[in-house]
Amino acid sequence: MLTVRVLNVAEVEAERVLEPSVTPAAFARPQDPPGPRAYALWAGSAETLAAWNATVGEAVGAGALAAAIAGWSADAGGPVRPAGEPAYDLTFIAPASVSWVWAQGDGQLRRDLEQAVLNAASRCVDHLVRTRPLADGEEPGRGWAAALGLHVIGTPQPWTKAPPPQLHVHACLVAVLDADQQLRGPDRGALYESSLTREGGALGRAALAEDLRELGFDLTLDTGPGARGYEITGVPEGLLLSGQSADKGCAGLGEETDDPRGGFHR
Repeated sequence: MLTVRVLNVAEVEAERVLEPSVTPAAFARPQDPPGPRAYALWAGSAETLAAWNATVGEAVGAGALAAAIAGWSADAGGPVRPAGEPAYDLTFIAPASVSWVWAQGDGQLRRDLEQAVLNAASRCVDHLVRTRPLADGEEPGRGWAAALGLHVIGTPQPWTKAPPPQLHVHACLVAVLDADQQLRGPDRGALYESSLTREGGALGRAALAEDLRELGFDLTLDTGPGARGYEITGVPEGLLLSGQSADKGCAGLGEETDDPRGGFHR
């Protein structure tokens, strides 16, 4: 699934993307591999990211992200895209079964799934930039810059009830490179064209499916609305449909289980 939303107040939007209570780090368990990891990363093309002195895969800080959403370079202290052209959040949401497997998986499996979802979001945005007229409403982009923020639940604390896991990526698309090698804000009309989210979501799901199969998972096809989706085979249908077992599933988010590797194995 893919959704599109305009990014308004830069500082608020940056805080939302970087909110620590919804990242994988908030649900680390004692048996997980040690060491900090970044869950907000730069993505796109080298020539476009250069405007922010950034590289693909580099961690994004709050100040740099807020500046990028506002269309400014934190380093140069000046605008990098025309005034009045906003940035957008393209949110890629993984199939529900991926989230439940992540919740019950061992530390390495979690990292593999996190990377697979990030990769899928990046490939989704790249496809849309290069095939849709996101540069100016007429031409596809020649490059792009975005910050990818990985979240594993949809609701930050405080909770009244533990939410179910939901792996998703906020792809903050801050600039598109046009044919004249100029940075622009993504074209609103092209982003809100009725088929864009369907095509982008399908591309993201297909990219994720490739990685899931490489990780050894079997997939059940033709699921969800219009039978256009898939799920990892073996995840109980009740979890996928209602989320009513979220309390039980969330035991895998932050608590130890009897199995030191977690509750789900390939």
